[in-house]
Amino acid sequence: MYTEERKSNLLKEFLLKLILIIIFVLLLIWLIPWPNMDSYMDALNPLKSQIFNSNIQTMKDAAITYFTSERLPQNVGDKKTLTLQQMLDMKLLIPFVDKNGDSCDVTASYVTIEKQETEYLMKVNLKCGEEENYILVHLGCYAYCTTDICEKKDVATPVKPVIVGKSTPKPTNSSNNVPTYVPTPTTLPTPCPTCPTYPPTPTNNPNIPNTPTPTNKPTPSPTNKPTPSNKPTPSNKPTPTNKPTPPPTYKPNKKYEYVKSESAYCSNWSSWSTKMLKKNETVKEVNTINRVVEDLGTKRVQVGVVTAKYQKVYVTTNELVQTSSYTYKVCKNYSYVVSGGTNGTIYQVSGDWKYSGQTYTGSTPPRDTPTSRWIPVGVDTEQCKSDCVSHPITIYKEQVRSGTAYSSPLQVTATCTDIEERSLPVYVNTTKTTEKTVMIEPEKPLYGDIHFYREKTCNTVVAAKTYKQCSTYNDKNLLNNGYGYSGNYCN
Repeated sequence: MYTEERKSNLLKEFLLKLILIIIFVLLLIWLIPWPNMDSYMDALNPLKSQIFNSNIQTMKDAAITYFTSERLPQNVGDKKTLTLQQMLDMKLLIPFVDKNGDSCDVTASYVTIEKQETEYLMKVNLKCGEEENYILVHLGCYAYCTTDICEKKDVATPVKPVIVGKSTPKPTNSSNNVPTYVPTPTTLPTPCPTCPTYPPTPTNNPNIPNTPTPTNKPTPSPTNKPTPSNKPTPSNKPTPTNKPTPPPTYKPNKKYEYVKSESAYCSNWSSWSTKMLKKNETVKEVNTINRVVEDLGTKRVQVGVVTAKYQKVYVTTNELVQTSSYTYKVCKNYSYVVSGGTNGTIYQVSGDWKYSGQTYTGSTPPRDTPTSRWIPVGVDTEQCKSDCVSHPITIYKEQVRSGTAYSSPLQVTATCTDIEERSLPVYVNTTKTTEKTVMIEPEKPLYGDIHFYREKTCNTVVAAKTYKQCSTYNDKNLLNNGYGYSGNYCN
């Protein structure tokens, strides 16, 4: 009795403790905040976007490296396209994956570059799974470029430097106190050495006062190599050639003559023409207003192919060769005479002859009967071998027809009424040797070091010009735009 009560109390205590533990766990779940999966996915979105942006930037950098001067579109409006598959084939970049670890679409992902008036516009399109987007990149040849073209940077527009002149104090009526204008030189950045040349900016009409064309901008060099300072650099823009001249003696109410001279320049260059030097030839670099020649150096290129090598070999084979023919005769039709018996033997036959499927090989076939006959169909060359002509072993097939005997036959005589002559070819094994031509070395490309150079000529040369203006003394507008005193007064 005591044992049963003790067991009952232990069970109640266990159940009570279990209920308390369950209540405690439920309170913990209710009180402690658990992480939200939506917020977790939102935290991953920047990482996914970063992966996509990194991939599209990789395509952009590889495309800028690929599009050199020779591969750029030549005319305004022309486009060239490069797919992601082509970039992978040319080893411009290594395969990359999207945010899910899958490969991107190699045909729907591409780069296009279009030539515009003053620059190139590149579109980089990337498609990975259901996500697709693109970026636009402006390219050109700028002063900070180190290659043929580079990406346009957003830089602040430089303030045009003011040319400060040095002058004497305010002029007086004395003729010995004449102010002298001395321009202060300014240094501007040198443009990219690989930039293509462009037509010059149109010059304002010299007859319109105070609106001359500024000529203090640097001019890009048409060659990729530095030009010695003692040689003139051909330019696509006019350059001033006049030196500042002190003004004439100051006179009140007089106007001074200002003058600006521009050297001749080329306004329309032809396209580059790349050529190679022949043996023992040399190239001399030229850098004039009419013609530019650049030495491109030696490059290793394919110059031909090494012809494949062939060799004649002899092959021996075993063949069956017909040496002769075996002629034999075959009876196509028989007539039969049956005799014997007490009162003679009589047979009643019906139906045509049919092959029974039975064959016989040998020299003596079974005897013919009114309802059975053996027809020779050929010679067994496997058995008679090389002696088939003298001792042929004939193959026979049995033909049968229906017939009923009214008495036992004693003798059956068969007479051939239609004989046909046939022939069979006789073969023997012979050894045959033939000549064949086989390739022992395949065709190979042949490479060589070739010296290249390129040149271009000027289609249109603009002659040198001189502009004159009349204005008051110390006209800052004219002086800042390249004009100087001529030393004369205006009438």
